[in-house]
Amino acid sequence: MHRLLPYLAAAVSGAAMALALPLVVPWISLREVDPGGHLEAIAWIALVPALAALERARSARAAAGLGLAAGLAYFFAAIHWVSHAMTAFGGLSLGFSVFALTLLVLYMAAHWAGAFAAAWAVERRLGWPLWAQLPFVWAAFEWLRNYLFSGFPWGNLGYVQARHPHVAQLAAVLGVYGVAALVVFVNCVALEAWRAWRGRRAFPARLLASAAAALAAVIVFGHLHLARVRARMAAAPTVRVAVVQPNVSQDVKNAARDNADYILGRLVPLTVEADRAGADLVAWPEASYPLYVPPGVATFDVPRAGIPRLSRAHLLLGASTLEWPAGGRRGVPRLTNSDFMVSPELGVLGRYTKHHLVPFGEYVPLQRWLPFVGKVVPSLASASPGSELRVLAFEPRPAVDHAVGAEPVRIAPMICFDAIFPEIAGDFARRDPEPDVLANPTNDAWYGYSSGPYQFLAIVRMRAIETGKAVVRPAYAGVSAVIWPTGEVAPGAIEVGPVDPERAPDPDEPPRWLLADVPRLRGRTLYTRMGDTFACACAIFTAAALALAWRRRPAAAPGDRRPAA
Repeated sequence: MHRLLPYLAAAVSGAAMALALPLVVPWISLREVDPGGHLEAIAWIALVPALAALERARSARAAAGLGLAAGLAYFFAAIHWVSHAMTAFGGLSLGFSVFALTLLVLYMAAHWAGAFAAAWAVERRLGWPLWAQLPFVWAAFEWLRNYLFSGFPWGNLGYVQARHPHVAQLAAVLGVYGVAALVVFVNCVALEAWRAWRGRRAFPARLLASAAAALAAVIVFGHLHLARVRARMAAAPTVRVAVVQPNVSQDVKNAARDNADYILGRLVPLTVEADRAGADLVAWPEASYPLYVPPGVATFDVPRAGIPRLSRAHLLLGASTLEWPAGGRRGVPRLTNSDFMVSPELGVLGRYTKHHLVPFGEYVPLQRWLPFVGKVVPSLASASPGSELRVLAFEPRPAVDHAVGAEPVRIAPMICFDAIFPEIAGDFARRDPEPDVLANPTNDAWYGYSSGPYQFLAIVRMRAIETGKAVVRPAYAGVSAVIWPTGEVAPGAIEVGPVDPERAPDPDEPPRWLLADVPRLRGRTLYTRMGDTFACACAIFTAAALALAWRRRPAAAPGDRRPAA
């Protein structure tokens, strides 16, 4: 039992940190338990038990085990809902879905294990205290998780402050990795204070003052940055955008071709209503158009399309394209997940294809070498990624009741999974010509009434802050919203949708829509100018520190390796 206590402490840290993320507890509510983000405060001290155990670890292997225990607790608590898509819509058994979820969580927790082991080695061999190096080591491993094996950066510690706008504004400078480093730094300093309180260290007055000053500086910067961006928003031209959420269950969508009339019957009437309300753009969710279209489609103005002409509104239409090899319907067709910019007369003005596909959802990695591995939903065909981040544009029609800018409106569509990768939003923001607004057409119906849609919303809020641009987010079911460039959610977000009759009290939830005048901001934040320079610098620092540690003998005995702070 004595040997297990450090691992239990690490697991407690991981579980406590998960409380800072948006969470849904079905037996309490089918909505977010803490929409105000008050539990985010626990993130500043949640890692202390794990860090205390780390200081007592006697080997890098033990340190990695502690990180793994903390990471397993954190990620199981954060993303347990992923298995829902496999069982409810993929036809997989509960046992196999739990096994697949465990593999995913192990992959994510391994990066915590790596950070703990690296920090232990640097402290043990170089004598550098955790507060001086773990924040940078942590950011480096978070950045690594963004890319390794296709990447899955869900649950980055930076997102635990997404609902606190004054702290979250740091992402406009350092990205989400900078927020994660700040959270880890404060935890390390809290560990020093706890050690001093227990009488094991001299009181670290200077260190505490430095941490308080750093946190105060971030909050002051956040306050000033918010005021500046809000002033720019008030003076900026706007585009009136309607977001339509059809609230269609995923099992119905999986058979979209058979349910085309039903799905269009939930999208089209609200689109016409939004057009009459003066919308410049109506945004549909990811792949919401129920029929396959050819990639070179020129118009949707044909009877079988089922879409009427509009009076003024352009349409951001999500659809799957299907292209057969030359010579007829033989061989393997090429499927894409695309967004089309469609004029009021239903002519196609441009097309963007999803850039970063979902592993085991839209394609199977290494399928040539792993032919026995399949997709989560085997009935859905594998998709092909887009090769270019393409900004879509349209010229708004003159309006009577709201100002319309003279220049074309440029929309950067990050389709679903695209939005969890900060470099995609950053690359979009650096396009020339620059986009005015980001869009995140998505489908949260996979996740049931769970934490997933709310956590995804927190991720997209960070993309808005990093780029300094509003994000329009139409969801098939789950959470649709308009997010200001400050990361704040505009009033009127849609947070309902029939996903699973076992979890939804009303499987006949009607479709809904919202309308907002969205500011068209141009200009780059420091983050979009520099990209992930901070994270890259953290990776270089970590590699150099580990190389130096490898060449040195331990600085002190494991039980007494740190000087008083």
